[in-house]
Amino acid sequence: MSLALHEHASACAKVILLGEHSVVHGQPALAAGLPEALQLRATRLDDPGAPLRCSIPAWDLDFTLAEVSTHPVARACGDVISHCDGPITGWRIDGTTAIVARAGLGSSAAITVALARLVLGPAAPIESVVEASIVGERVFHGTPSGIDSEVAARGGVLRFVRGQPPEALTLARPLPLVIVPSGVERNTADQVAKVHRALERWPAIARPVVETLGRIANAGQEELARGDFARFGELADMAHALLGALGVSSPVLDRLCAQARAHGAFGAKLTGAGGGGCIVAVPSGPAEDLAAVFRAEGLQPLCVEVRAA
Repeated sequence: MSLALHEHASACAKVILLGEHSVVHGQPALAAGLPEALQLRATRLDDPGAPLRCSIPAWDLDFTLAEVSTHPVARACGDVISHCDGPITGWRIDGTTAIVARAGLGSSAAITVALARLVLGPAAPIESVVEASIVGERVFHGTPSGIDSEVAARGGVLRFVRGQPPEALTLARPLPLVIVPSGVERNTADQVAKVHRALERWPAIARPVVETLGRIANAGQEELARGDFARFGELADMAHALLGALGVSSPVLDRLCAQARAHGAFGAKLTGAGGGGCIVAVPSGPAEDLAAVFRAEGLQPLCVEVRAA
């Protein structure tokens, strides 16, 4: 067991650009890492035998590893640290982030990836970091796909197809995004079930919709390689409409997307499970100008620029 943690580590959050839900059914998806979304710093405690404490105020997290029986985040963190042979006493970990938790942005993968790096160090192989992250992700998600952990560890834009290793994509230029949390909680299992029901009840209709979402992801990959964000935004609009047809959008998500378009976005769509959570918009001008529209409503938009890994 290592008796020390590294001083600092970070991880990306994630946003699904195209392909949510359809990726479950064998179609491609594109996911982007939101760079250095979570920062962790480790300091030694005066008492080397005191349980390791972790505090991330933005996510209302403050726990010790002595609470693993009652606190799922503590249990996940403890599993990651133990998997990496790290210390479970004598340290304090403090985190800072601008990412909203429980909004489909991969907050659990971000914390497990950053923790793994605190133990393993900045030079640790990506594969080792992802493996450790997935150990913790099992506490939250049972059988995680691994997409969130891969994006949190690698960043950039990744293409995923179920059963295949992720592929890092080339971007002609950095991709600006404005991510807007709706403030409405989403239930991933419920939204996934809606798509399954549509496929069972209306296979001749729903299956082509799912396949078209996959074709949109392929076309989006081409536009990112060209750097044509206007055309990419058009594809985002199409994807949102089709996800709505499958029943996973909501009035609040539709309204936010329409508002983004009305204020000059190239396109906007729900991201992740849908029903609640966030939208992602591709601004045509300064991202901060578009974000200001949503801040005026009391929302907490996030402006990011995604670069190739």
